[in-house]
Amino acid sequence: MRQHYGAEMDPRHSPNRSELIAIWHDELLTLAALAAGLDDQQWQAYSPCPGWTVGDLVAHTIDIEQVLAQDARPDHEPDWAALPHATGDVGRFTEIGVDSRRGRPRADVVAELLDTTQRRLAQIQAVPDGEEVMSPFGRPTSVERLMRVRTLDIWVHEQDIRLAIGQPGGMESDAAMVTLQQFMEGLPRLWAKAAQAPAGTTVHLVISDVGRGVEAWAVSKEDARGEVSHPVVEPTVTLTLSWSDYLTLSAGRAPVDQVIDRVAIDGDHALGQRLLSSMTITP
Repeated sequence: MRQHYGAEMDPRHSPNRSELIAIWHDELLTLAALAAGLDDQQWQAYSPCPGWTVGDLVAHTIDIEQVLAQDARPDHEPDWAALPHATGDVGRFTEIGVDSRRGRPRADVVAELLDTTQRRLAQIQAVPDGEEVMSPFGRPTSVERLMRVRTLDIWVHEQDIRLAIGQPGGMESDAAMVTLQQFMEGLPRLWAKAAQAPAGTTVHLVISDVGRGVEAWAVSKEDARGEVSHPVVEPTVTLTLSWSDYLTLSAGRAPVDQVIDRVAIDGDHALGQRLLSSMTITP
């Protein structure tokens, strides 16, 4: 666990297929090891995800991997009246696999996670190069894309657990860098569509505390389209923030007013605030 592949902890390194599989697998093992070391009080601690405990996050991870494995889903109907946080089709779908595991012994849930992890690894490794697999949303995708999406989801939930139990860590792991890459890849769309930046305006995003600093640039085009931009001398907005605060905003774990005092906004302050308020990309 916590091995490194390719350029260690470098978000500029784009992992290949085998590296992405290894990073995803390593992150699942890291989550299992973290969960195995918890006591009952920590297991039952509430996480930043509404209505979900630490144990629920582990159950959710198992459930989604089993959905991708095409396992039969639990024959379980939750008491929806007791679960007001489970709203919409996606919320109710994910709640079934979580609620069906509530009350089970912690050791049994961790053992199921480890068993599911090894079965999924064998499945993914058996997929021929170039063949598509199903995404969590039921659409065909590449193995590389699936590994990136799953790594992001699992690593963010690792951070949810660490926050709930007061054990920070893992912010510079390979899974963290894969997650950071995906957040930054979403910048052009957020800038042009979510923040409604006028055509021709540019944003410069700086994550100040990863390596020697990590940057991304985007420009807004006509019809609310965003594109990656080359560096410009005077961007419309420059945002400088920490990796921790960028995670908080991108994963929607806290409102912008809890973070904004720690963000440096240069240029068009109002437009910069609008981007910060629109930064969430996770479902």
